[in-house]
Amino acid sequence: MAYSNFYGRFYVIRQNVRAAFASVWNFYPSRWYFGIAIFLQLIAWFEAFFIQHNLTGSFLVLHYNVDFGIDLVGDPSQIFFYPLVGLGILALNTIVAAALNRQKDFRIFVHFLLGASVVFALFLNLVLLFIYLINFR
Repeated sequence: MAYSNFYGRFYVIRQNVRAAFASVWNFYPSRWYFGIAIFLQLIAWFEAFFIQHNLTGSFLVLHYNVDFGIDLVGDPSQIFFYPLVGLGILALNTIVAAALNRQKDFRIFVHFLLGASVVFALFLNLVLLFIYLINFR
């Protein structure tokens, strides 16, 4: 009997999670946000692969400060940390938006959260562009 009760609760939770994510996806502007964010994420991953592939040395300059110069040097594989963080922010904001699906201002929350993910992905691409310029120009 306990197995049936556990399975029943699991099935109800699974339906609620599916309905929450469906409410985010069915809100039409969120599709645009997802499309733009996924496109920017693909560009970020391409930039990271391009930087790692074209690097000739064993060190990569990951941050440059105008006052102090180079202040973060690392392994070339650390360049993939940047797109991974961007993907994590997109996933986290999507989960939070799905969790807020029963709120009165759900649509405003979706605009804020997914819009912030797009802006973060845009800045992420700028960061990777500057890392490229620091290392290769």
